[in-house]
Amino acid sequence: MVLPFSKYILLQTPFLRKLSPLQTILRGHVCFHQLNPFPQKFSTFSSDHCERLSWERSTQEILLEKLKFALRNHQSQEALETFHDFRRLYGYPEVQLLNQVIVQLCYSSNHVLVRKSFDLALKIVQENSRLIHVDTFTKLALSLARMQMASPASVILRLMLEKGFVPSVQFLSLIVFHIVKTEIGTHLVSNYLSKVCDFYICLKDKKAQHAILLKPDTLVFNIVLDACVRFKLALKGLCLIELMPLIGIVADAHSIVIISQILEMNGLRDEMMELKWHIDGVSAAYVRHYRQFYDSLLSLHFKFNDIDVAAKLVLDMNSSHNCRNNEECRNHLQKPCFVAIGSANLKNALKIHIEPELLQKDSVLKLEGREGLVFYKGGKLVLSNRALAKFTIGYKKDGRISELSKLLLSIQGEQYSVAGSSLSSDVIAACIEMGWLESAHDILDDVEAAGSPMGRDTYMLLLSAYQKKGMQREAKALLKQM
Repeated sequence: MVLPFSKYILLQTPFLRKLSPLQTILRGHVCFHQLNPFPQKFSTFSSDHCERLSWERSTQEILLEKLKFALRNHQSQEALETFHDFRRLYGYPEVQLLNQVIVQLCYSSNHVLVRKSFDLALKIVQENSRLIHVDTFTKLALSLARMQMASPASVILRLMLEKGFVPSVQFLSLIVFHIVKTEIGTHLVSNYLSKVCDFYICLKDKKAQHAILLKPDTLVFNIVLDACVRFKLALKGLCLIELMPLIGIVADAHSIVIISQILEMNGLRDEMMELKWHIDGVSAAYVRHYRQFYDSLLSLHFKFNDIDVAAKLVLDMNSSHNCRNNEECRNHLQKPCFVAIGSANLKNALKIHIEPELLQKDSVLKLEGREGLVFYKGGKLVLSNRALAKFTIGYKKDGRISELSKLLLSIQGEQYSVAGSSLSSDVIAACIEMGWLESAHDILDDVEAAGSPMGRDTYMLLLSAYQKKGMQREAKALLKQM
């Protein structure tokens, strides 16, 4: 078989016989005159129609144009493949283009591409950490955090810290907000925040002017501390609280509530009591916000079996905020407030600055918390049935039912309740249900003696219980009383 002369020439050319797939694609972009090793003998094109360009230069230009085109058109996968082709042949492209590739990949909604952007950034950093811009690191960390890739995101944050950079407070709060949605993410961010504080303190001691740019703000601490509460990381949260006075973080109203929950988990009642003195002075408008604080403190009192202090707290919950003569607390709130936090031997050094009436309107936190013992109703802090049960059991155990009656009457008076309030009747009904008929009758007598007789249904409920147990003498006495 006789081949055409032109094909014969191509086959006899060793350079063209061993074309790679990439070179085959590029062949269509390069004039045949450039590929022919014998242009003077066999080319039908004149040198005026086709400029001689070196193979290396033309390939580089074509790949760069292809990469730029893919980036402009948001073709992330195509851009990544072209980038790898270019790197194999010529190394990394210019720094600006390199950073664009990483940003393009991390902005993808594809988890695989976002992960590849992290892997690529990590490889580049190992070879030359100066090639990646700080803004690129920040965008990459935020994208990884949004994709719930907590570990890679924390690695990027640590790489930035090693270079002496921390994301701006706006970006940092967003990154942290996404990472702490998981328990492992909360651990990682807590450790990172500790490192940032150490770095800030070091720079501050050296009186570096840019130290203030690295300082986390109150919102960042609130987000991480709230996650510590959510995942029951008591010691981790306490360590972060102790960092706040060291770097001068001001605790706002959100901070105080979260701190109180962490103090409760660690059983630090003295610190809670000191916080209470400041919170009792806030105006009535802030009572709703501090519901969770009183819930946590009341829970601690019950854990310590301190029923009398718990009762006093219940009476103080509303009265202290409405007291017109509470000028001492009001004047104290206008001054900088400092509360001792942490280990006993460090209390003199760890005085956290709090502002109980400072609320950030743009906070991303929703501090509703549990409603186990205290809830908010009608502008008042009110005890739940669970709290009433704890008081009833505590006073019954100590044989102090009369004091339980006094507490119930005081709460009713504080809440402007009318005669026959359901509060006392609920406690009496609960005692009857438990079979504590004598205690139920004692409370009924105390309430009646105070000029607040119960409704007929409460008497009938106790009378029915007496008759079921065959306690005829007590039943007759109750009938006479009715």
